[in-house]
Amino acid sequence: MNMTQKEFIAKIEDLYAQHLPFVVYRKPEATEVSLLFQEDDSLLFTEDFQERGFVFAPFDWDKKAILLSGSPEVFTLEAQSDEMPVTSTVTWQTENPQVHIDLVNRAVAQIQKADLQKVVLSRKQNISIPQTSPVGLFLALNKKYTTAFTYLWHHPKVGTWLGATPETLLALNGRSLETMALAGTQSFEGTLDVNWGKKEQEEQQLVTDEIVNKLKPFDFKSFKVHDRETYKAGNLLHLRTKISGGLNLEKDTLKALLSALHPTPAVCGLPRDLAKSFIETEEPYDREFYTGFLGEINMLTDASKARSRRNVENLAYKTLKATSSLYVNLRCMQFKPNRATLYVGGGITEASNAEAEWEETVNKAQTIASIL
Repeated sequence: MNMTQKEFIAKIEDLYAQHLPFVVYRKPEATEVSLLFQEDDSLLFTEDFQERGFVFAPFDWDKKAILLSGSPEVFTLEAQSDEMPVTSTVTWQTENPQVHIDLVNRAVAQIQKADLQKVVLSRKQNISIPQTSPVGLFLALNKKYTTAFTYLWHHPKVGTWLGATPETLLALNGRSLETMALAGTQSFEGTLDVNWGKKEQEEQQLVTDEIVNKLKPFDFKSFKVHDRETYKAGNLLHLRTKISGGLNLEKDTLKALLSALHPTPAVCGLPRDLAKSFIETEEPYDREFYTGFLGEINMLTDASKARSRRNVENLAYKTLKATSSLYVNLRCMQFKPNRATLYVGGGITEASNAEAEWEETVNKAQTIASIL
């Protein structure tokens, strides 16, 4: 189904006006946009991840994931020559760099004297954005971040979040699993042919090794760790290693996979329990849904093989398989009237420089805010 941007904006704003929960999203490099909404404002949760719908999960695995149940509408947005203005002015609230610098230094000291290998530390950045439409921001994200998973999620009892994440937590297509190890950051200067420092390479290898170890207990028929590559997300570059395999599935496999993979070393650290404890103790705010995960679970897709046209009887039947596509909630913001909160972070190891880590969060915040 085709829809103009004007019609799309009107549809989403009508859902806002009716105080109905909804999510609109676009998968990486896709041309279609998906919309899923509820007919009432019930706040639903999932614990076993066996329902069909869209989940929005917090960083803390012990807290329940929110579920929007059902299957989405899928449509293509028609291009318009007159682009919708996103906002008029943006005002950054002043943040004290020393708070984050001191946090990083405490982490480095802990790594040097204990079993902690890596911890991912984050902060939030508040900005004032008067007369801003979150729908316009979503459209701007789609245009700028074509290789990312972009979304606008709203529940009247929870809030409004939107973002463009470069990181797949897992993609489960029938029995086929795909995930990735993503770490290391530098600015994009016009080429993917760049040099990566020892700190970034070691950090990325730690993430890869941990994910592989977490997946070892599962019953794989095949398993592959792909070559490391440089990956572009907006105006930033990352190191990425794709991991894939074929699984023998059980009823609770999706929940077990999520429990094994979330939170990833790229958003928490190593060992996971020590890193999570440090984050909960030392970070001066609640991450909420930042570095959680989100996406489709158990959507039914056609897995039928092409059949002869002469075999008319078989054309009436389809083989359906469940697919789940889940992403780590990075490069995101929480939207409120006239203001937004951006969330940014970075991986800390023994080799980290606190001032450089602060600058990395500034660069990431500017990447997100560039759509404004």
